[in-house]
Amino acid sequence: MFPRTEVSGTVQLPAAATYWMPKRSEIDEEGIGFFRDVWTITDVPFGEARSMVREERRLATAVADLAETPEDFDRIAHVVETGLDGDREDVGPAERAVLEPVVSEEPPLDGLELGIAGLVYALAAVGMVPAASCRGHCDERAWSDHPVVLFAATRYRAQALAGLIEPTGCRFDIDPARPDLLLVAGRSIGDTMSLAEAILAARQTFIQSRPARSRGRTAPAVQDPLF
Repeated sequence: MFPRTEVSGTVQLPAAATYWMPKRSEIDEEGIGFFRDVWTITDVPFGEARSMVREERRLATAVADLAETPEDFDRIAHVVETGLDGDREDVGPAERAVLEPVVSEEPPLDGLELGIAGLVYALAAVGMVPAASCRGHCDERAWSDHPVVLFAATRYRAQALAGLIEPTGCRFDIDPARPDLLLVAGRSIGDTMSLAEAILAARQTFIQSRPARSRGRTAPAVQDPLF
């Protein structure tokens, strides 16, 4: 099971979206948006994003098969995210027997959380700039109880993403504290993983063609520069 929480937002791009993109000088060691304990992930090669999305789906399936409650899922997902070494006491013998064939001792998702790592990589692979993410937690201290990624995007790429939002069950929103960033949220990590897969499948729609310079010529499709 994947924990599921209803989310607010809309399938359309928010009217207040600014489509701000950071200059390179505006990205520091902790990325953009003044978050803490985050890091910059940009210019991800498509092959790396595809590998991340596939690995995440494999790991999420194993966790979902074991979890019977949201609390179980949160605990087992944390084990997967941080690595299954032999000294862990937060995983039972039966759970370990299921996880050992599929989970390494080292963190497998580049330090990101299960269910949103693939979406972060997919967004970065098509030219957007992820700022922060959370898969959602049962802990009252968690800053989100559902999967969410905040990111910067041009209008063109945001519009391309909008075509994928409703079929995957995700929603757009804006955090009032960071109005220049777009937010995409899912009811569960099933939604956000589906969106990551859809982005990679439709990656060509995120490439904007240059206007033709002369009549009768077809402009080549080119990737806009990230900065």
